[in-house]
Amino acid sequence: MPVPMAPRLIRSLPRSLSHVASRVVSRAALLSPLAVWPALAQAQVGHAPTKSPYEDYAIGQTLTITAGRLSVGRDPANVAPKSGPLAAIRYDVRVGGPASFFARYTVAPSTRDELDPTKPRATRIIASPGVTTHLTDVGLNFDLTGKKTYRRLLPSAFAGVGVVTDFGAVDSSGYQFGTNFAISYGFALRYVTRRGPQLRLDFSRYLWQYQYPDRYFVVASDTTAVLRNTRQRSAWRDNWSAAVGLSVPIFR
Repeated sequence: MPVPMAPRLIRSLPRSLSHVASRVVSRAALLSPLAVWPALAQAQVGHAPTKSPYEDYAIGQTLTITAGRLSVGRDPANVAPKSGPLAAIRYDVRVGGPASFFARYTVAPSTRDELDPTKPRATRIIASPGVTTHLTDVGLNFDLTGKKTYRRLLPSAFAGVGVVTDFGAVDSSGYQFGTNFAISYGFALRYVTRRGPQLRLDFSRYLWQYQYPDRYFVVASDTTAVLRNTRQRSAWRDNWSAAVGLSVPIFR
C-alpha cells in the first residue's frame, strides 16, 4: 500500500483503532531504517574476517640488520668521502599507537681525494686514502597501516636527526670532514611473518653539511682554484641509501 494512503485509511477507522494505528505507523517509520541497516553494514564490509587481507600486528621491539649502498651527493670541492657499500643496525620500540622510536647506526667504507690546492688542476689530487663514514641517527617511525598488515606487508615512514663523521684528522690541505649534524628521513617496507625474522626494504635520505678551509680559494699557477665562490665555504648536500635486511622481534 502506498505510504500517502496510510493517513486516509487511519481516519476512516473508529477513533479507538485510529489512535492505535497512528502509533503503529509512526513507529514503523522510525524503525524502517534500522531494518535495512544490517544489510547495508554487510555490504560495506569488503571481506569476511577469515579472508580479510588485513591482519592484526602487535608492534613491539625489533632489531634490524641491513646491507646496501650509500650514494653520496658530490660536494663542491670533491674531497668528502665518496659513495660505497653500507651496513646498518637499527633498534625500534613502540611508543604508542602506530608510532615507534628508532635508533640506527650505519657504517659505509669508501675513499676520498686529498688535494694540494697550490698545484694546477691536473695534478691537484695527491692521494686517495680509504675512509669510513659513520652515521648515527634517532627518530620516530610511523606504520602507515596502523596496527595491521596488508597481505603481510607493513609500510612505514620515518624521520630523525643525528651526526655523521669519518673520524679523520686534518689533512695536508687543511680539510677535515669532521663531525656534522645530519637530518634523515625515508620509507621502509616489511614483510611480516607470524613467527621468525621479517624481510625489510629501507630507503633513506640524509642531509649534512661540508665546510672548507681558506686554502681552497687560493688561485694556483694555472689560474684555477679548488673553489671560486666563497658562498660554497659551507655546503649542504643531499645523500641517499637503499638497503635490504632482516628484522627480528625481541623481548616479546
